[in-house]
Order: sequence, then C-alpha cells, then structure tokens
Amino acid sequence: MKHVLSILTIILGLITIFCIGMFLQRANIEYNANGRFLSPDGVVYHEQAKQVYGILALLGVFLTGTLIYKQIKKNN
Repeated sequence: MKHVLSILTIILGLITIFCIGMFLQRANIEYNANGRFLSPDGVVYHEQAKQVYGILALLGVFLTGTLIYKQIKKNN
C-alpha cells in the first residue's frame, strides 16, 4: 500500500506540473476581443482554457500536498 500511495503521488505531481505549465503558457498569450488567440500554426486557443488549467493546477497542488502530508505522517 505504501508503494501505491507513492506512485499515485508522483503521477498526480506530474499532472499538476503539466497543468501549471499550461496555465502559465496560456496566461502569457495576447487574446483578441473575442477571447481567442490564433497561433502561427493555425491553432486557435481560447481564453477560457486558461481558467480551467488554473483550477486544475490549484486542485492538483492541494491533492498532491495532502498525499505528501499523509506519507510524512505515516512515516513518523
């Protein structure tokens, strides 16, 4: 059970890092009046996705922190 919790913490931490990276990347984009950004590759990014990645990042930080706290308490 100890290894399962460690693996889950690592996976959740990696997903959280990805969401934080996506949030920061999308936060630095200049959106037009319609809330859209057209990249040179032809991909349209919507401003609403920035908030979704931010919420997922905060939730991931909270859950990862909780799992790390449980592991520390279990080891002491």
